[in-house]
Amino acid sequence: MLECRREWVRAGSKQMPGLSFVTATDAAALPPLCAWLAPRAPAFTAMCRARKVGLFVLRDGVAVGCAWLALDDHHDRGSREYYRVMPGEAYHYCWLVEPAERPRGGALGLSRYALHVLGELGIERQFGVIDRDNRASYQIQRHFGYRECGIRVRHFHLFHQRWTRVSRYQGTLGLHPAAQGKRAR
Repeated sequence: MLECRREWVRAGSKQMPGLSFVTATDAAALPPLCAWLAPRAPAFTAMCRARKVGLFVLRDGVAVGCAWLALDDHHDRGSREYYRVMPGEAYHYCWLVEPAERPRGGALGLSRYALHVLGELGIERQFGVIDRDNRASYQIQRHFGYRECGIRVRHFHLFHQRWTRVSRYQGTLGLHPAAQGKRAR
């Protein structure tokens, strides 16, 4: 798990040409979704009903990426996850950027936008789970001031059910070493 406190944020103010941003708190405010995000529309609607905040990056008026915020306790029964969110905190999750958009700067723009929105909301600490195999996401979060917070979240499947195990650690885990031909474990 990575966290960022207000005083650590390094968002900058660089504008990304061709990108615009939308914050959605109800399903009516959801922007048009690109083909890659469109299958997730029902889940996005459900997140709005659950009082989550959707942040979207748009290119030419169509959402090509998103991130979601929980401003109070986050409980996802499907993934068997529960994260306590205290006042002044936000849990962020479901960071998605269309693969073709990633090299064009959509992920960086979305990250900057998210940090600015969190600042405007008065959030002092934001945190989220980043897979240690997801090199790009881990590095983007670190670039903007996030640090490991000593909480390790592991997901596993047992008897066709997804389970989540949370444990504490000291120091820095960092990224998994790159593996040739196999996913690092």
